[in-house]
Amino acid sequence: MSLATDIAWRYLRTGRHGYVSFITWISFVGLLLGVLILTVVVSAMNGFDHELKTRLLRAIPHVIIEDEDNIPAALAKDPAVTASFPYFEATAMVGRGTAVQPVSLLALNRQGIDALDEIRDHLQTGSLGALDNAGDETGYVVLGAPLAQALGLFPGDRITLTLLSTDAGRVRPVSTTFRLGGTFRLDAEPDYGLALVGLSRIPQVVLQQGGSRGVQLRLSAPLQAQSTVERFRALWPELRFSPWTERYGELFSAVRLEKSMMFVLLLLVVAVAAFNIISGQVMLIREKTPAIAILRTMGATASLVERIFLIQGVLIAFAGIVMGLIFGVWASLQIDALVASLEAVFDLRFLEGTYFVEIPVQISAVDLAVIAGLSSVISLMAAWIPARKARQVHPVQGLHGV
Repeated sequence: MSLATDIAWRYLRTGRHGYVSFITWISFVGLLLGVLILTVVVSAMNGFDHELKTRLLRAIPHVIIEDEDNIPAALAKDPAVTASFPYFEATAMVGRGTAVQPVSLLALNRQGIDALDEIRDHLQTGSLGALDNAGDETGYVVLGAPLAQALGLFPGDRITLTLLSTDAGRVRPVSTTFRLGGTFRLDAEPDYGLALVGLSRIPQVVLQQGGSRGVQLRLSAPLQAQSTVERFRALWPELRFSPWTERYGELFSAVRLEKSMMFVLLLLVVAVAAFNIISGQVMLIREKTPAIAILRTMGATASLVERIFLIQGVLIAFAGIVMGLIFGVWASLQIDALVASLEAVFDLRFLEGTYFVEIPVQISAVDLAVIAGLSSVISLMAAWIPARKARQVHPVQGLHGV
């Protein structure tokens, strides 16, 4: 152990006045809590972002080709593509009696319906098989369970889907009667605004003029949709590709912005805790001024004195940051139990009105490194300021208590 480290450790353990020790403990605990809260919040934000992407990407098209004709066979056989099928999409009104709700209508053929694994796994009533059943006179529609509940619908009830058709510059509504064939619950946005029907059930006049048609692609790596589409555009520049990032990118940009803002605000809490080190170290320097003066008269350099108090501040900061990260990771892993306890104590429901039944958490090593790095830089700056003050103590003035 170096001389500066040895003296710093001794000073840290043997403060004469209890108030100095109290301020030191406040600095340590403040850093610990600041880093802990920052770790938990960032991990929870990562979890929400990942959960939204996972749920949404299993229910929406990964890539849309706005051209139903002239699709090259090589595109469907590309290793990145797991399924391709035609679709029809339009804005519609679904109604029963006086209750009416706008929805995004998605019409698929049998291959497209078979690709809806996420919705199939989360069906609450009915099945997807009835959507493309040509043997039934009346077509079937599958809605999100919350939407069906808002309309007062039960399986088998008749509902009206109204779409718009443009003919010779004139817009006219086209209404078709369906039966509710099933409901799903993804705990995500499609629960409240998505209606699924069979492609064969859409009137021809609407297919031609009432919405958008094309081909949907399902990708093996949907999070890499943007780079995959750029490769497709280079191979087939005549086709118009639209990845999910262009349609839903604003949602995830908002989540990232919220995460960044929370990170900055909570980093300010860490900064406040770190700058408590300044108060504690300044008070300790005043207490140790005679000892500093004696060290100087015995030959200690100003740089050595500065290093002593810099190391002391760094030791406090290092302990707080490391313990904050450890307890932050632990609290992130136990967040559901902690939230349940808070809900029981304060009679609150933190997730009420949201799509989630539990708080998702994803701990990122990169985020932990960024938290540790920025907290260390702030703490180092806070420790350096009083260390510079210790460097300026004059031996003669220090011995006389000036």
